[in-house]
Amino acid sequence: MTYFLYIIFGLLPSIIWLLFYLRKDSHPEPNSMVIRVFIWGMMISPLAIGLEFVLIWLINPHFSISEILAEVPTSIAGILLSTSVIPAIVEEYLKYSVVKYKVLKNPEFDEPLDAMLYCIIAALGFAAVENLLILLKTPLMPISKAISIIWLRFLGATFLHALSSGIVGYYLSQGLLYLNKRNILIAKGLIIAIIFHTSYNYFIVNISTLGKFSVIGISILLILMAFIVSGFFKQLKTQLSICNLKNY
Repeated sequence: MTYFLYIIFGLLPSIIWLLFYLRKDSHPEPNSMVIRVFIWGMMISPLAIGLEFVLIWLINPHFSISEILAEVPTSIAGILLSTSVIPAIVEEYLKYSVVKYKVLKNPEFDEPLDAMLYCIIAALGFAAVENLLILLKTPLMPISKAISIIWLRFLGATFLHALSSGIVGYYLSQGLLYLNKRNILIAKGLIIAIIFHTSYNYFIVNISTLGKFSVIGISILLILMAFIVSGFFKQLKTQLSICNLKNY
């Protein structure tokens, strides 16, 4: 029963944000499609963990698995790459890849807004697994601590994943509308998302040393991203249906 409760806690932040963003779509997507994309987002999480370990090991090949897990690279550059840059690059690309390989050819993908929505749905599935991995560590943490952690992740990491993927989704939609600039636009979206994600990771990793400056930085970052994503949603609602998807 306790494990079931913690599973609910782990899924709750993603479900709340999912319901929030689905309300922005005036032409709701089929529930079956939403669930599939969410599950695909969950399924890429183990792949992301594996890729991150491999890339971190390539930077520090003399490290053991336990040292990699403890995130103890020997240089400032190694710390930045291992804890901030590499996770951001791997996670943003894999979340985008769910939509690229599993959604774009689907007939339900028929308007600009769908690109943002499906990227966000995949991201929330990914974030749900992260939350579950934190909560279901053995032995289980006290329930009061679990509630505190999941509340912070609702406002922080889960929201960050949704926002960064929303940015990628916007540029994906533009790439599908303007095929001659497709690759440039998608690359631009990924780069912007990676920069935001890397900045968030940096503030989180250094919160014990930066203190309130880290909290302020995270708050400013998330508020800025939220405004950007909100503006992108408003813009996409005014655009015509995506065409030429078969050429993607």
